[in-house]
Amino acid sequence: MARRLSRRAGPEHPVLFVDGDDIPEPARPPRPRAGEAMRAFDALLAAAEAVALGDLDARSAGRTVRVGGERRPPEAMLAGDALLDDGTAVLPLVLAARAPRSLRAALATRFLLVTGVVREHDGALTIEPAEVVDLRALARDWAGQR
Repeated sequence: MARRLSRRAGPEHPVLFVDGDDIPEPARPPRPRAGEAMRAFDALLAAAEAVALGDLDARSAGRTVRVGGERRPPEAMLAGDALLDDGTAVLPLVLAARAPRSLRAALATRFLLVTGVVREHDGALTIEPAEVVDLRALARDWAGQR
């Protein structure tokens, strides 16, 4: 004999949440906050033809880009070795397993100019750096040459 389906809680249909207070909030991506700090590098980033992180989307995957921003420590919800914040968006920087030690050391700098490949990892965009430069040192050298 066919059994009737029921939505009542029981051994066959356990209750996941008693009320709305039990439901966890969805993880939210980090908010960009480096906009003011990055204004000092606007002319240099324009000369370097850097792309804003906010302009990158799923169609950018596989493309080599140059981006600048402030390095932030990694967060648990985003995979990566560091986060890059340019004031328009925040994206994780994911170093390849074969990345040289010098590249890892360069990630310790606060302001970065990164050349790398945009990748899609677990449904989120990341950047795999191929070259990392200290943006403040580059700005000092560039200002001296102008």
